[in-house]
Amino acid sequence: MKKDLTDLKYAPGRIRRTNRKIYRQILRESENIGQGNFNAIAVKDFARLFELYDLHFFDRYFHNKHNGNVFFRLSERMTKAGGKIAYTKGTDNYTIYLSTALIFQTFGGVKREVTVNGIVCRDRLDATMRILEHEIIHLIELVFFDSTSCSKPRFKRLSQNIFGHTAVTHRLVTQAELAQEQHNMGVWSTVSFEYGGETHRGIISRITKRATVMVQDRAGDFRDFQGARYSKYYIPLEDLTHVRSACQTING
Repeated sequence: MKKDLTDLKYAPGRIRRTNRKIYRQILRESENIGQGNFNAIAVKDFARLFELYDLHFFDRYFHNKHNGNVFFRLSERMTKAGGKIAYTKGTDNYTIYLSTALIFQTFGGVKREVTVNGIVCRDRLDATMRILEHEIIHLIELVFFDSTSCSKPRFKRLSQNIFGHTAVTHRLVTQAELAQEQHNMGVWSTVSFEYGGETHRGIISRITKRATVMVQDRAGDFRDFQGARYSKYYIPLEDLTHVRSACQTING
């Protein structure tokens, strides 16, 4: 089975038909995913998607060989990676994560083409499936080779042969892109905000779920190349007021 699984190669038409079958089946079965642009997803939905992939692409290999060793998590804190896999050596336990932060802020206010693994996605379910496929390739490599890297030729070959992927990255809507679209703010924007009963003014140095704002402060722990010192604040974007753009390099 090891040779069969790692040497799988499906025709593009077969991949498309199987993906449509999985897509329709999860829509029928799930209490949460009632449409392609779903507004809710549970761990059991993500786990069920994996079961359907295991059935239709791998003839239940993972159910038969690794039943009880593959776990699933949803993450609101992952703001860059669409998914990830964690592996505990010595236990043969694998945990696959989905970034609900990225999924739910995509196919909303920002209108543009969305691709995952080089494939155009129509909606959140499409994107979720492509993310899961990417993590399944990581899982295959870990199971059979005890290492995995999506930048290496082996991963790219497996993902192309099994799922028809032409790339290993996503173009989901990031928090920084959403901030620019909704608040006209980005990294290096100058902003003001209220904190501790005072009005502060600083520079956005990073945007995730919140903005990291560097405020000039003589007692601060951070300094720029000119020697000015700063304190760091984590502020929700909706609590910021855009003042003007600025460029300044700060060492952390």
